[in-house]
Amino acid sequence: MGFVRSVVAPGEELIVHSHPHWRALVRPALVAVVGAGLAGIAGGFVESQVVHTGDRTAVWTLVGVLYLLLVLRFALWPAVRWARTDLVVTDERVLYRPAGSNRRSVDVPLARLSAVRFRHTLGDRALRTGTLILEPGHLPPVEIDDVPDVAGVHAAIYEELLRLPPPPPPGPPAAAPRFRWGLPGRLR
Repeated sequence: MGFVRSVVAPGEELIVHSHPHWRALVRPALVAVVGAGLAGIAGGFVESQVVHTGDRTAVWTLVGVLYLLLVLRFALWPAVRWARTDLVVTDERVLYRPAGSNRRSVDVPLARLSAVRFRHTLGDRALRTGTLILEPGHLPPVEIDDVPDVAGVHAAIYEELLRLPPPPPPGPPAAAPRFRWGLPGRLR
C-alpha cells in the first residue's frame, strides 16, 4: 500500500488497486516443492552412497547451496516481483508499475485514453483474468497482461471515462495571415 499512497495525489479517488493474477505464483510454488523433493532425494543418495564424513558434509553443503540458489532465483524472485507489481486505477489516471522495471512503467491520464479493451482466452475466462489494452490517443496501445478480473477493471475504467467532462468544442478557426506584396517586415 506504500506505493499507492506515494503516487495517488490528494483529491484523487482510488478505484482499483491490484497485483497480477495469482496464477503467476503457481510456477514458483511448484519450483520450491519440486526442488525440495529433489534435494531430499539427493540427501538420501548422499546418506546411502557417501562413506566418509568429510565428503558427506561437503556434498550436503553443495546440495543445500544448489537448492537455495534454485529457490531464490525461480521461487522467491518471481514471488517478490508479483508482490511489487501494481495496477492502480484512480478517477484521473491509470498506473502500472512492474517490479524491477522502470522502462515499462505506464502512467496514462484518463482524459488521453481513446479506447479501452480487454482480451482473454478460454483458459483466462475460467480463471477470470486477461489482458487489458489501453489506447492513449495517438500513441501505440499499451497491453497489461495477467490482470485479475479484467472485465471488472475494464468496466471501472470505462465508467470513469464516461464521468469525464466532454472536451470543449473547437473554437473558430484562426484567420489566415494576409499576404502582402513587398519585402518582409516592410510596412506600406
